[in-house]
Amino acid sequence: MITANKYQEIHDTLIRATELAKALSGKNFPTPDHPHKPIVQNEVAFNDPQNKSAARQTVEHTLDQATQISSLGFLMNAISEAIFVVNDEGIIEMINQHAAKLFGSPKELLIGQKWTNFVNSAYKEEYLELFAQWRETFTPFNHGPKEIVLQRADSSLVDADISLSCLPVAENATPLIVGVMHNLTSHKEKFAELTRLANTDKLTGLANRHAFDDALQNAWDASVQHQHPLSLLLIDIDFFKLFNDNYGHINGDKCLQKVAQVIKSAMPNRDCLAARFGGEEFTVILPNFSKTQAQRVAEKIQRQINQIKFTDIGLTQEVKVSVSQGIACEQQGQFRTEMALICAADTALYRAKAEGRNRISLSL
Repeated sequence: MITANKYQEIHDTLIRATELAKALSGKNFPTPDHPHKPIVQNEVAFNDPQNKSAARQTVEHTLDQATQISSLGFLMNAISEAIFVVNDEGIIEMINQHAAKLFGSPKELLIGQKWTNFVNSAYKEEYLELFAQWRETFTPFNHGPKEIVLQRADSSLVDADISLSCLPVAENATPLIVGVMHNLTSHKEKFAELTRLANTDKLTGLANRHAFDDALQNAWDASVQHQHPLSLLLIDIDFFKLFNDNYGHINGDKCLQKVAQVIKSAMPNRDCLAARFGGEEFTVILPNFSKTQAQRVAEKIQRQINQIKFTDIGLTQEVKVSVSQGIACEQQGQFRTEMALICAADTALYRAKAEGRNRISLSL
């Protein structure tokens, strides 16, 4: 038989359990009367089997929830992942310090806010729709990992990935979703640096042959699709082997760097690409440039290379270099492939060298 005193003991235990659950998660569990208020019940009422069963179920249900959330809170704070728990409305009910750091706000200020408030607008609609669909059936799901952009409390942006999963809950309990996030900022920076290194010629800082091939393919496809002209320059340093023999390979490398810097500085716009083609050969991709426009770019490169000085590396003022250039232009289906365009520019280059070097030759 449950006496009034026994009920008071259960009542106090229940208060402690629910307060613990609230402290850990912010969940609004059904709370009995104020713990300091004496409980006066008719002892006979508790002799009723139905009342005893209901009281027992209430205690067991709430204690189970409190235990579950207490364990979850302990795990969340012990794990070095960014983790948060939201209800079916997307409101944050639990969050650990790593997730709070990603959102850019203290934990206590995040409880009660919608987690989508911290998702960049480019991704927010997707998650609002996801939660709206889930509320229709509450069917368990797993979503992600997916790369998104978080908009922190101070409006700064953070690249992150996120996975969402439904938490198992007791019958008739509020459904919960756990989110796990990873800060991708350092990974993105490292990836960008690796990409840059993979596409850059180490000596000259220009695009390498791999990057050139990709860029030319893209420029060719755009030229064919939109019927816009595409010009290509091939540039070769005249008598470079002799320069190396006379002044050494270290100075030869510095010569390549000086020539590369001139070519790079002569690029008309950001759509154009200067690359090291191989050895002492360079190339320039000029999208939307006619043959006449490309020739003007080549003439500028020619003049500036003729003015390069090597006194800063210990050579005399008389030391000079020149280049020979070949130009080819795809316009109105003149060439069938991008390789044919390269071959045409290469033929023009060899013609310039055969005609005496230090000159520009146009493809026929």
